[in-house]
Amino acid sequence: MRRTLLSIALTAGLSGAALGQTMHASEIAPGGKLRVGTIAIAVLGGVAEPVAQFIGQRLGVTVEPVTYNDPAAYLQSFDKGEWDIAIGPRVLAPVDKADSTTDIWVISLVYVAAPGKEFPDIASVDQPGVKIGTIRGAPSDRVLTREIKAAEIIRIPLSPTIATDAAELLRSGRADVFGADSGVGYPAAEALPGAKIVPSAFAMVRVAGALPKGRSTAARTALETLVDEAKQTGVVQRAIDAIGLKGVNVATK
Repeated sequence: MRRTLLSIALTAGLSGAALGQTMHASEIAPGGKLRVGTIAIAVLGGVAEPVAQFIGQRLGVTVEPVTYNDPAAYLQSFDKGEWDIAIGPRVLAPVDKADSTTDIWVISLVYVAAPGKEFPDIASVDQPGVKIGTIRGAPSDRVLTREIKAAEIIRIPLSPTIATDAAELLRSGRADVFGADSGVGYPAAEALPGAKIVPSAFAMVRVAGALPKGRSTAARTALETLVDEAKQTGVVQRAIDAIGLKGVNVATK
């Protein structure tokens, strides 16, 4: 009798969990699949893809990536119904159009100095006559536009070969230093003999998940729980390690 009651209790518990999962999936992915918006760059989309797959598995739905080639296109996608959740820079998720989770991972923004250019620290970069390259519309562009007072900012578009593009900008002398996320900065430095990373990060990019504005508290809580589980079970760290990213860490909060 006791064994029978235990069996009934377990079955009821599993049925309740499955029902809750189905209810969350129906609101988070109402079309029956999870469309995930992100930016097509390794430090963002490359980490977001396995995180999205994890979330999809937990919800019991297939995942369909919705990738954007540049930060501006990603920003403009909010409230257009093109994705069910987005995973990208918190700063590019408008608070009036989306509800964001806590941070999933954080990315250092670093400077890469051209060969022969000496910058002992990040403060020494903002000087008259210095040309700072960056990615147009990216979080690094936003930070530099806000903070740089004396140096000149040179913007180039995001592309699949952005690290090579950054290295070429430095090699050609069109920029003295390039400011970008570490997923671009370190490969750019490695691609250009004599280039080096300026000590310390000049800012951090915080990456979070986002739901379109107006979803229920239950849906927001469910996504938050799944994001936390992805961090706690090592999904995020393994995604970072698989790409070999430097200056990228799982968020602690």
